[in-house]
Amino acid sequence: MKSKGFTLVEVLGVIMILSALVVIVFPGVINSVKNKSKDVDETTESLVLSAAKLYVSENSSSFKERRKNVYCVSLSELKEKEYLTLPVEMQYTKEDITDKKTVRITYNIGFNYELVNNNECTPYELYYDPLLNGSDPDLMDGLTPVKYDEENKSWVIANPTEIWYDYENQEWANAVILSENGKNKHEGDSLKLPTTNNDFNSSDVLAMFVWIPRFSYTIKSQYGVRLDGGSKPSQSTPGAIDIKFVSKYIKDNGKATYDGKTPKEWYTHPAFTFGFDELSGIWVGKFETSHTTLGKSTNDLNCIDETCENADGIRILPNVQSLRNNNVSNFFFVSRSLSRDGNPFGINSSITDPHMMKNSEWGAVAYLSQSEYGKYGNSDYTGVNKEVYKNDSSSYYTGRSSGKPGVGGFSAEGTCKYYEEKPTSEQSRTEGTGSCGPGASTTGNVYGIYDMSGGANEFVMGNYSDIVGSSNFQETFLSIESNKKYYDKYTITTISECSNEECKGHALSETRGWYGDYTSFVSTSNPWFRRGGVYNITEGAGVFSPDCNDGGNSGNNSFRIVFAPIT
Repeated sequence: MKSKGFTLVEVLGVIMILSALVVIVFPGVINSVKNKSKDVDETTESLVLSAAKLYVSENSSSFKERRKNVYCVSLSELKEKEYLTLPVEMQYTKEDITDKKTVRITYNIGFNYELVNNNECTPYELYYDPLLNGSDPDLMDGLTPVKYDEENKSWVIANPTEIWYDYENQEWANAVILSENGKNKHEGDSLKLPTTNNDFNSSDVLAMFVWIPRFSYTIKSQYGVRLDGGSKPSQSTPGAIDIKFVSKYIKDNGKATYDGKTPKEWYTHPAFTFGFDELSGIWVGKFETSHTTLGKSTNDLNCIDETCENADGIRILPNVQSLRNNNVSNFFFVSRSLSRDGNPFGINSSITDPHMMKNSEWGAVAYLSQSEYGKYGNSDYTGVNKEVYKNDSSSYYTGRSSGKPGVGGFSAEGTCKYYEEKPTSEQSRTEGTGSCGPGASTTGNVYGIYDMSGGANEFVMGNYSDIVGSSNFQETFLSIESNKKYYDKYTITTISECSNEECKGHALSETRGWYGDYTSFVSTSNPWFRRGGVYNITEGAGVFSPDCNDGGNSGNNSFRIVFAPIT
């Protein structure tokens, strides 16, 4: 009997069926294998990144929490340090990637980890000063570091990976917000600043800021300590406030005063606690605030909330007239409006909280100035000249100086500009040592903060018992919980009572009468603090002089802006 075979037609039919099955089934099999490979490779990557995180955690001193820092840790290094015990293979392909891959670690708000090829990671680390103990400047988006070129008397763009600040030598960190003109500038280029009040548009800079690092302080006895070992400090010639810089993870709670020779009872300054956030420092406007067009008539800012478009004209620059003639609420809301969408400063509100200066923040600058790291520690000045000189410009030009401490007299332009080392030939300084213009700075050189003595009175957000006065805030504004981080509240009525937690670090009772500065205190009728005094007074002008007002508009009241970096 013959065996039955397949006909040609039947064979072709089987082939067609098998071909159809391949078309339908095989891609699914391939995709399943690919997805399985992806799952396995993601698992491998997850294990590698976990090893890198453990490495960073156990070697934290080598990984500074500085925005913009980039670190590169190769897999071979992790294996060498035994954070990985075996060569790293992709489990599906069995490819050994130990010598091919690197973990790129960047810091923004926390560390971020990414597995990349070795040639895709370039380390970048901002300059770090061990003296500051982790409170180094936070270069947020939009801020450009600068240094001063003494020879050419100009500010130049600095390299942030090299030394650009030195607090031990009273060179506080300065940074600027560049204008459209300045955005084509590069490292080492000089920056043009205004020379007159009508020179805003040609400036390369919109605003200048100075970094106040987080610190703890303590004061020996009543008037500090003489750094030069001279006679006992007095009100007219007070000594230094002891300062130590600390990271945002340190919060000392001592009494803030001590007797004897060794500083103790450290207290972390309250300016660095901002609501629920502990700050590594704050950026403070280098000069009194100005505006390109407004501030000439009563409440012309017309800012009633945090969306005020008139904030676009805000400037913080030397040689221009300060913004005045507005009440406290206008000053506050124009400051807050710097963070609205599309603001010209480029502020990212998720990492930066711009606001009107608080009284405690004023105190932080004053205390640092009266330390070995501020003008008091600057050996170019002796005796009464260690006091910050007064801005004596009756036209309220920013960054001006009388060239003398605690004196009367004034002129329209002021005796010296912020960088001028000597007064004009018509007006000579007869006392002490130091420079005329820089003497009005909190460092005794161009790196400090200006206009904190004289110029215009500066409203600060320091208030008595939530009384709005003539500030034009709504009655409920100060009692809203989310607004409380923006002001200091006082429930006492006299400076002699001001010795509790409400007043520590605020340059009130602890420094009362230093350099002979006049003092007054907020009350029901005058619920808002003003600081610094005016160009034409003596005892009422000074970094340690508190005054008070009802919060209404005035031709001699200005304000200052602060950035709180949220990290």
